[in-house]
Amino acid sequence: MPRSSLKFDQGDIVLLELPFTDYLGSKLRPVLVVSSNELNSMSSDVIVLKITSKSHFKEFQVELTQNDLLSGRLKKKSFIDCSSVFTVEKSLVIKTIARVRPEKLEEVKLTLKKTFGMD
Repeated sequence: MPRSSLKFDQGDIVLLELPFTDYLGSKLRPVLVVSSNELNSMSSDVIVLKITSKSHFKEFQVELTQNDLLSGRLKKKSFIDCSSVFTVEKSLVIKTIARVRPEKLEEVKLTLKKTFGMD
């Protein structure tokens, strides 16, 4: 089955090969799917947030630990960067590695509202 036909849900943590912001390289990293399930069912793209092990903008990030996951594993404590939002084609997703708890997803949504000044 081609990867592009895989189903992704809001709250899934997936692996992508992401370019650096200067586009001079890339790194395999986890990202959180934040696009709605309705959009995910229609689109060939997903909207994601970068997950990193380094804390940057505390007011625009959400801490993520193993306890915040319904399934899967993280290598270490991480941060969901709500200031790093992007759209990627589903076919670029390597695999799903985890799923966040609904409470954590709600925290991310609140932080996204703050990121876009929608609170």
